[in-house]
Amino acid sequence: MIPGAPIAALEGVRARDSAGEAGRPRGSLFGAAAALGPGVHAVLGAPEDGTLALAEVLAGRAAPLAGRVLVGGREPYRSAATRARIGVLSIAPELPDGASVASCMAVALRARGAPASSAAALLDALGVAPLLARRRASLSFAEARAIELSLALGVPQPLLLCLVEPFADVAVPSPAPVRERLRALAAGGACVVLITSSAVDARALADRIHVLDRGVIARTEPGDGERLAVAPSPAAPGAAGPEIELHVLVHERAPGAPGARALAAALARSPAVRAGAWEPGPAEASSTLRIRAADRDAAALALVDAAAQEDVALIAISSPAPSLHDVRAATALHLGAVRPRRPFGAPAGDGAAPLPGAPPQGPVAVAAFDAPAADGSPHATETGRQHGG
Repeated sequence: MIPGAPIAALEGVRARDSAGEAGRPRGSLFGAAAALGPGVHAVLGAPEDGTLALAEVLAGRAAPLAGRVLVGGREPYRSAATRARIGVLSIAPELPDGASVASCMAVALRARGAPASSAAALLDALGVAPLLARRRASLSFAEARAIELSLALGVPQPLLLCLVEPFADVAVPSPAPVRERLRALAAGGACVVLITSSAVDARALADRIHVLDRGVIARTEPGDGERLAVAPSPAAPGAAGPEIELHVLVHERAPGAPGARALAAALARSPAVRAGAWEPGPAEASSTLRIRAADRDAAALALVDAAAQEDVALIAISSPAPSLHDVRAATALHLGAVRPRRPFGAPAGDGAAPLPGAPPQGPVAVAAFDAPAADGSPHATETGRQHGG
């Protein structure tokens, strides 16, 4: 592997998954391009966007129909040595044959040159050690995925971990050990690819979030996900900019005492807040105030000032994670900003906007990561834009 090269690279990849009924595809990739280095990368999207197709080609379970996938400088579909250094959690369990969990894990561990006795330690790290004594046929779907996740996290000297929804339908008592292990592997130089439809899971762990939209990686955002559901700033002078939303939990001390209603009235006079609404909580002990603003810090300061002025007790202030629907809507606006529509009457192919599901013709954002810094955190850099298709 060339020093400084990305660990995982997709070069104009076209692929389709086999996750649908009777092996029919649920989603496809259309000229997808990316360069991923050490760190935790969340790929946010649904199977219809091609997330499962992406997982299959990254893991080396399938070859792309066109383009090239490289992991550690080699094509994983053609290199058994590369696949041995890739930890995989698929959408459905694929445990090796065996009557018991112990025998299934022994097969997997022998294939990677590890002793069967290490199975107990892998399961214990996730708090699922009792599963080792179970029969394979007795496992639930989520229990089988927990065993596969333990095997994926235990791959020796991993180049890549490709995990599909590791925090959903996985029977582990707590996600904390999984997150800790993934962060440790990323800090050690591995590329962790978390494929999920949950912005909450993506924001909780990722260094960068890549939005997969109809088969292409359309956007890359920082791991905090602050701008996932934010539309591009309007070009018109004086037009309203993008908004953020804050949820404020307010303590309702007693009937007639100042609470969410008084706080909402005070904030209505603040230039930092554009809109607000409140609703009482259970047993009327608390209420939730939702406000929209242009600037998070200014809105938070306005909240604190208004609460002090009205003698209102605040319990918590939070920023809700956007839904996948919100992310898709914002992504469509981003793509519209970089792919100008064809003027009426112009020849096809001259700035035409692609039809839904069609291979993209416009620029596709690609994110790359340099080698980790001294503290183990990845350096993010933009590689510019490439044309997919």
